[in-house]
Amino acid sequence: MKMRYSLIPARSVSDQELSNGSFRTLSALCLFTSALGVCYPNQQTLADIRGCCQSNIAKQMKLLRELNYVIDLQPQGRKRRGSFKRGNRYYIPTLVTDPVPSWEMVRTDYLAETRKPPHVHT
Repeated sequence: MKMRYSLIPARSVSDQELSNGSFRTLSALCLFTSALGVCYPNQQTLADIRGCCQSNIAKQMKLLRELNYVIDLQPQGRKRRGSFKRGNRYYIPTLVTDPVPSWEMVRTDYLAETRKPPHVHT
């Protein structure tokens, strides 16, 4: 994997409500975050990184949403052929009080070349 580190919200380390699997999924999500905290890996990519199945990722994402570690943003672009829906875009707030970036900021945000993994399922 090309990324050497990820920035994970510090509150997740001591959160007793967060399962070990959900913490690892959050860590995998944070591998893809931009400077604004926006990321958009698909669940199969996260499953490949974690070494588990996509259904486990879906369950863990649900818990991460409930605990406000992940906020869904409006997807960008068109739905791809054979896809269930348009791609997901997530916001990972570092602090609970962090505001969600505006649509204009998210729309122009991108992942730096040095942070892109070598084999991403799109």
